[in-house]
Amino acid sequence: MSDVHGLKKAKELGIRLREIGSRVVLENEHVRIWEVKVEPGETVDFHIHYHPYAVVSIDGGENEVETIFGDTRSTFEPPGATVFIDGMRPVHKLTNKSNVTYLSRLVELKHITWTPEEAPLPSTDAATPAASSTPAGAPSALPAEAGSASASALPADAMAAFKEILIQTADMDWAAKSLAGLSQKMLWRNEETGASIGLVRFEKGAGVPEAHAHASNQFMFCLEGRYRYIPTGTTLTPGCFYWNPKGSVHGPTIAEETSVLLEIYDGPHYPVRPSWYTNDDDAR
Repeated sequence: MSDVHGLKKAKELGIRLREIGSRVVLENEHVRIWEVKVEPGETVDFHIHYHPYAVVSIDGGENEVETIFGDTRSTFEPPGATVFIDGMRPVHKLTNKSNVTYLSRLVELKHITWTPEEAPLPSTDAATPAASSTPAGAPSALPAEAGSASASALPADAMAAFKEILIQTADMDWAAKSLAGLSQKMLWRNEETGASIGLVRFEKGAGVPEAHAHASNQFMFCLEGRYRYIPTGTTLTPGCFYWNPKGSVHGPTIAEETSVLLEIYDGPHYPVRPSWYTNDDDAR
């Protein structure tokens, strides 16, 4: 059996795999959210991921990834950059190569657990991303570049695990929705299931005008502003994570300050189009 994911090699070298982040900031049956904080020159030692995950960069971003096979490459994830990985990559470590702290949130989607050797490699090709994985009009994905190590040091199919998509959200335009004061940057959508990851922005004073429920689990991470759920007083501020379970009624809401939120759905957004949208596209 081939060692595409490098677990055999790690065992042969006596390497004990480490945690994938610095600390868990929230965990429930659906997601596990890690804070990844790496000081200049420090390393998140060899580890492997067992679930699909999204990474949202908060600060820093000049890092180096080294696999258990010795391949190295540089990555650049400035604040706001978002990466989604839907396949099991080889055992690897991450080193901060910049002179500032690298800080991100890594969101594991626990409804899928990968089994080594049987797990798929990431399905999207950086050169030709799949339509279901990248929004129309999004910036082109950056190619996965080989580092200083020879490609011959890797199993033949291991390099496929570095096919990934990087979106610099600062290069994307905000797309206005039919609810006044609301715009979005769609980062990823699965057209078959309706699951999606996007950035949403509510201008000060804007909000969802009615109580409502979603057709799937809704997860939100606040990047900027103050966003309040009026009936309960629950207020999202920078660094807050919010989870609203499928079918749970919440809202109306109001942005007390202009607010930017990372919003994740694990399925379709609404059971039917809500009244505050004038077209079906805005409701998904």
